[in-house]
Amino acid sequence: MRTYQTVVVIDSLLKSEEIEATIEKILRIINNNGGKVLNVDRWEKRRLAYEIRKRQYGYYVEIIFEAPSNLVKILERDYRLDENILRYLTVTLSKKALTYLDQIKMAKQVPEEKEIPELEELIETEELDEAEEEPVELATETNVE
Repeated sequence: MRTYQTVVVIDSLLKSEEIEATIEKILRIINNNGGKVLNVDRWEKRRLAYEIRKRQYGYYVEIIFEAPSNLVKILERDYRLDENILRYLTVTLSKKALTYLDQIKMAKQVPEEKEIPELEELIETEELDEAEEEPVELATETNVE
């Protein structure tokens, strides 16, 4: 099985339930035909670079999945028949692309909680720093007689 990435632009004038139903339908097709969905990333509503079917906005969804090669044909056939889908693109992810996606995923993971110093500790520290930086008055005694 190979790993694929498909990006689908759904008509943004649909109700949110209809958009979710379209996404669920795509996921169902992948799962029912021997594929395995690895990640679904909703890019939300975005302006299109040019009008498609008199639409200026589209709802973008990226799906990364593993599947046998015949599933891509089935999936794209369904995309063409679905009037709610404005555009789509499915590509095979190379090993280099998968490594890059893993690195992005690792970077997005929340780092372990750091101990946050209390506000009072910060204030005391700042006061000490200011006290240390106070200018020293120079003795300027002049003997004028």
